[in-house]
Amino acid sequence: MRYITLLTVLMLSFTIFSVYAKENPVAGKDYIWIDLGKKNEGVLLTQSEQADGVTEPDTKAGVDCRKQPYPYNGPGHNHIYFKIDDSFMFSGNFKVWIVMEYFDVGEQIDCQYDSNGAGPVNGAFRGAGDGAFPVLRPTNTEKWLIHVWPIKDGKFENRANGSDFRFSTHASGDMWINRVWITLFEPPNPFNPDNLGRPKSVHPGSKLAIAWGMVRR
Repeated sequence: MRYITLLTVLMLSFTIFSVYAKENPVAGKDYIWIDLGKKNEGVLLTQSEQADGVTEPDTKAGVDCRKQPYPYNGPGHNHIYFKIDDSFMFSGNFKVWIVMEYFDVGEQIDCQYDSNGAGPVNGAFRGAGDGAFPVLRPTNTEKWLIHVWPIKDGKFENRANGSDFRFSTHASGDMWINRVWITLFEPPNPFNPDNLGRPKSVHPGSKLAIAWGMVRR
């Protein structure tokens, strides 16, 4: 009886630990992020200015962000590039989620990433057009919204013009991006950046845990 009780306690402890582990990811270990604006800030994720991806700081609906203006040097030059620090992820076959906070206007936004799958340049620019996921069609609410891109075959070997992924309108108009996260686990649904640092009850014992406590507001 004593061993059964001990086993029950151990199993319960493991369950609680698993919940806490999921609810308390560590920045730089379980996820990385960047907050775009006049001065970008982030953890192991950077935005790269390059020939077909030149952006400018902007304020949209009161939010400090970055704008990809249209047109830039003609059609096809509407990208925002990002680099994942190689210490976090490099040259593998990764399953991750890219979470994008975007201003909801325009015709389309695509995510093109360095992959092990089909796509231009041996999969270095895989995206909606290559069957990775549906393209995002903004509904023009003129609000800041969240979109999650599920990545099942990320290579992330810096082959996307020296970067790891980019957001693109495919020359269909302007694009505004505020924050971006990359997580190693499926993010909460709904994903609400305004509640990420608030304590929440995670088991019947009513102990509190901080969900996504290190993510910057």
